[in-house]
Amino acid sequence: MQIGYDARGKWNGYGFIQDSLTTSGTRKANGRFGVGGSYLISDRLRLEMEVSDGDLGPGGRIGTSYLKSERTSFYVNYAFDNEQADNGQSGARGAEGSLVSGMKTRLSDSTSVFVEERYQHGRYLTGLTHATGVQLVPTERWSLSVSSDVGTLQDRLSGAETERVAGGLNVGFGTEALQLSTGVEYRDDQSERTDASTTRRKTWLYRNNLRWQMNPASRLLGKLNYSTSDSSDGGLYDGRYTEAVVGYAFRPVRHDRLNALLKYTYYYDVPSAGQVTQSNAFAQYVQKSHVGSVDLTYDLTARLSIGGKYAHRIGEISLDREDPDFFDNTATLYVLRSDFRFRRNWELLVEGRALEMKNLGETRSGALVAVSRYVGDHFKVGTGYNFTDFSDDLTDLDYDHRGVFLNLTGAF
Repeated sequence: MQIGYDARGKWNGYGFIQDSLTTSGTRKANGRFGVGGSYLISDRLRLEMEVSDGDLGPGGRIGTSYLKSERTSFYVNYAFDNEQADNGQSGARGAEGSLVSGMKTRLSDSTSVFVEERYQHGRYLTGLTHATGVQLVPTERWSLSVSSDVGTLQDRLSGAETERVAGGLNVGFGTEALQLSTGVEYRDDQSERTDASTTRRKTWLYRNNLRWQMNPASRLLGKLNYSTSDSSDGGLYDGRYTEAVVGYAFRPVRHDRLNALLKYTYYYDVPSAGQVTQSNAFAQYVQKSHVGSVDLTYDLTARLSIGGKYAHRIGEISLDREDPDFFDNTATLYVLRSDFRFRRNWELLVEGRALEMKNLGETRSGALVAVSRYVGDHFKVGTGYNFTDFSDDLTDLDYDHRGVFLNLTGAF
């Protein structure tokens, strides 16, 4: 829980408290409380600060930003994290600190550039990297950005160093009806071993997105992500990832009670032996899946909606990465739901779910409930409980979804 106050002047502040409801394995409890805020020292200089303490030890951050001119700003930020709830780090990693100093400047109405020095220290890794980037917006429709990251990281236990070189390029195009973006990123890590030999990993990532408003009632969505990661240690440590999505959203303008989403997903994942799950086990499955889904919602009244989802997976999985031996892994998902809006800004969601896996001769079923509150016209936040152990995303093969969840939804 976090509560904040904005004085609408020189300062604002907040306080927060968190606690772990349950833990398992070697995961430690992560209760924490803290306060923070910012203060406008002058028209150009702002100071931000946060301090906290909890089960995993103290943490905090402090930062400044200085507006030298309308075009140029300087900043220095230091953060010492001991696993606050939003950083997603495992409790076994221990405290980590990072110091970032940099400058951003707008060279012209269409071009801006940043330069950063990033120093990281922690229980396992420490090192300095240098980052720079350029963003170009030559017209209202086109944008271009280039970035790089070069530096050295050191394992604090063994002293082994990792030399890192990384870079990225992104291009975007947008009109009122059509938005396109494509990007490529590359990273080269050369790491020392304890026996003085070296290992090298080269990783490429390609990202592509499409959104096209075909007419006032229809929208086409698309996504293509592809990544390869090659290790000099051999194929067991290589990784491959492909995700391709095509979706069609339909909401009739003259009868806007109906919302429909049709989606097809192709998913291919070959995890490296270096990847581990949250329980520190090796990532197990090589997965190839084709997933088709239909999601419908209909507003019976201004307060009550009903809907459902049908999804089917034609998939294969293998437990062997180097010499895959695939076997069928088909599944069908059925969801029935009802949304009820009460009072002014509150909403109750109730779902019944069933997952049928014919190859295993097994069917799982259960319910999901959630309560949400609207914050403004375009955003709602909610919490609920999933009484089933499966996800409504059929590319997720982990049956560990039972329990409390937080849901954030935005619309535009």
